[in-house]
Amino acid sequence: MKLADQVVVVVGGARGIGEAIACTFAGEGARIALVDLEKAKPQLDGVVQGIAQQGGDAVAMTADATDESQVNRMVTDVLSRWGRLDVLVNSVGFRGPMVQVQEITEAEWDAVLNVNLKAVFLCCKAALKPMMQRKRGSIVSISGTAGREGMALRGSLCAAKWGLLGLTQTIAREAGPSGVRANVICPGGMDEADLREMYRDRAKGLGVPFEELEKSVLQQTPLRKYAQHEEVAKAALFLASDDSSHTTGEALNVSGGRLMH
Repeated sequence: MKLADQVVVVVGGARGIGEAIACTFAGEGARIALVDLEKAKPQLDGVVQGIAQQGGDAVAMTADATDESQVNRMVTDVLSRWGRLDVLVNSVGFRGPMVQVQEITEAEWDAVLNVNLKAVFLCCKAALKPMMQRKRGSIVSISGTAGREGMALRGSLCAAKWGLLGLTQTIAREAGPSGVRANVICPGGMDEADLREMYRDRAKGLGVPFEELEKSVLQQTPLRKYAQHEEVAKAALFLASDDSSHTTGEALNVSGGRLMH
């Protein structure tokens, strides 16, 4: 097993990519702390139950990752329960408004950066100390195509996701001498209802039919398909495990070939 007895915190683990990562990692022997907002507690409990039914070890924890005191408490609880923290997965995300930059309100801008960038910063900050003390650790954060290219109507999200890459490379340089690695995954379009809803909003904002926009997106993807959550989870497993022991500060594209830089 690639993560036998390792302690993994998955922030944003109630659904989607975070849930898939938690289940994949548990299947590789990891002990999982699933973290999400209080309102997601029923979903968290469901994921924990599913992992337990497969013989895994997981616990649900609620915290607002944009609140430093709650993040610190969460990490303290993990250390109290298991005595270590080996892997941090940041899978939080909020797409925000689908409008041009000049139409984004200050409140909308702050909300997007708080969830997509500040939350990751706070979680990394809290996890780095115990990792660096043990001279071992891996941080995997989820960015996306918005973190690799500018997109019309996506100004706040692109700013946050590009910032995530810069933050990750900085952590890689600072924590590398202590044996801690930090990397980013940039998924392409995901096979999920939320993405199609976002494309419908984007198509409306651009004044084009949804079907035309979706076709265009898939035509830009050499594999001509959306990504599955499990495909992103397998990439995260590579970056979290010793299979990538000499990989840090990197952005791994899982985009079906859409991103080639």
